[in-house]
Amino acid sequence: MSTKQTSLESFLVNGKRSIEETEEESSTSKKQKTFNRQYHESYLKYGFIATGDTHAPTPLCILCGNRLSNESMKPSKLLRHLNSKHARSKDKPLEYFERKKREHNGQEKILRVTTTINENALRASFLVANRIAKAKKPFTIGEELILPSTKDICRELLGEAAVKKIISVPLSASTVTRRIEEIAEDIEAQLLERINTSPWYALQVDESTDVDNNAILLVYARYLYQEDMHEDLLCALSLPTNTTGAELFKSLNGYISGKLQWSFCVGICTDGAAAMTGRLSGLISRIKEVTPESESTHCIIHREMLASRKMSPELNSVLTDVVKVINYIKAHALNSRLFEQLCEEMDAEHRRLLLHTEIRWLSRGKSLTRVFELREPLQRFLSEKKSPLAAHFSDKVWVAILAYLCDMFRLLNELNLSLQGKMTTVFKLADKVAAFKAKLELWGRRVNNGILDMFQTLAGMLGETEPEPSFSKLVHDHLSLLLKEFERYFPSTKDPRTGKEWMRNPFASKLGESSMSVQEEDQLLEIANDASLKAMFHTTTLPVFWIKVMAEYPEIATTALKSLLPFPTSYMCEAGFSAMAATKTKQRNNLDVSKTLRVSLSPIIPRWNRLVAEKQAQGSHSFNDGLKILQI
Repeated sequence: MSTKQTSLESFLVNGKRSIEETEEESSTSKKQKTFNRQYHESYLKYGFIATGDTHAPTPLCILCGNRLSNESMKPSKLLRHLNSKHARSKDKPLEYFERKKREHNGQEKILRVTTTINENALRASFLVANRIAKAKKPFTIGEELILPSTKDICRELLGEAAVKKIISVPLSASTVTRRIEEIAEDIEAQLLERINTSPWYALQVDESTDVDNNAILLVYARYLYQEDMHEDLLCALSLPTNTTGAELFKSLNGYISGKLQWSFCVGICTDGAAAMTGRLSGLISRIKEVTPESESTHCIIHREMLASRKMSPELNSVLTDVVKVINYIKAHALNSRLFEQLCEEMDAEHRRLLLHTEIRWLSRGKSLTRVFELREPLQRFLSEKKSPLAAHFSDKVWVAILAYLCDMFRLLNELNLSLQGKMTTVFKLADKVAAFKAKLELWGRRVNNGILDMFQTLAGMLGETEPEPSFSKLVHDHLSLLLKEFERYFPSTKDPRTGKEWMRNPFASKLGESSMSVQEEDQLLEIANDASLKAMFHTTTLPVFWIKVMAEYPEIATTALKSLLPFPTSYMCEAGFSAMAATKTKQRNNLDVSKTLRVSLSPIIPRWNRLVAEKQAQGSHSFNDGLKILQI
């Protein structure tokens, strides 16, 4: 039996123990009944009280604190202890031992309260450290802001007694660092345990540099757990030297081989960089050497960005002019202040321009729209500065092209946003891309007929005026070029939905539409004619449905889940790099970001009880001094 079959069977049984193990445990749990001696109130005259279990109490000497066994619960043995260990107290009256008992109970109560407070303070320390990591704040904020602020609030609302309890919470920078490391280790242990119980997993990989020019490889994993599909940050690996495919695989393999099994990996998604997708030495080709069954995916969002970059020289010239206008104002502090004041005087809708950055998916459309909305203040400002760029805003064709670019990139941004998000599947995103390709074809036909209503900004600027034939041809050519580029990066011949419609809806598909085995066809027919499964299909997500039917129909469910599990985009890695930029700043450039990222990005809840139990609760010096004063 292969390791994959073993993993699948363990996932299906959900960790249930066998009947033989249960019977063995029940037989070994039987204990031989023994006679237990009970405590009597008269034993206090010997200096002993009862402690421990009420069914099998043990005698405790209130004079020396020694604890005897239950077998010593005899008047003769208790008297022997009093005569041999405390001869001076053997003739003391009963009132003397009652006073010692009250003193012992008081000390025990203080000790119990102190221990409870310290344990609660330790737990609070973990909780606050977790929030600091989630908020991506410096670790010094605990002792510099959170603890003093909490003390002020408690002093004003609850009194000094509450402040004395707050003092016991350890929140120094070094303590918060240790807490975050311990929380990260616990989350990682839970994550690896979940992935190892899943029959398969998929990876999403991307590489970038931080503020200190260190190369970081982010890896996300998607897996099956508790009848659902989950995704989480697997690791953030530092690349000490090159970022070639060999180095990427070396770092990733060093982590995977020691904790997971490559044979369970069914997919890997990258951004399409040469180091990732190189045919001979790329990361994907090296991964396929150790797990040939895994499928590689080029991020759909990156492909959409590549498809939308090409444009005609006329459109590109307008885009270049817009960038020059933005840089003319934003690159000089004085120009920025003067332009903001001019916008206020003209009561413009906005006050500032937006920079265009190639690496940011949505910046091009937002920058163009802001320039179009501020075209009147821009023309006046550039004219006062005697800049030749002011002439563009008097050119009706140039402004019309700018309006068209605003509309086109707004539509592309809407498509981009629809492709982002967590827990996405390749079928859903393929639908979005196919719909946009169909729209491009439809828009091209409308433009040929002189209809521009789908471009709201352009249509509002032109009004009822008919567009020039040359302008209509320019727009039509750009739409045709976009359609050609989208067909290049998303070819219909490689549509991921082809032959897999039964995975999306097993109750509406027809046999013969895909290459399925005889056993899979039989199971699909059984599912399609099961009314209870049909009702469940409409009330659950697609992955959850196939996970739930996997126990009854393992072959067809396995095929469906292996297609649903791989990531269709590298969105999670991009979001992780944004979190890394917020966490590791210029003021914190020496921070090892891997632990903090795991705590801030992982949805797994740490096991607080286990973390607290592994630590010894200790209060601060000021808190312990306060307790001594209370005891005195």
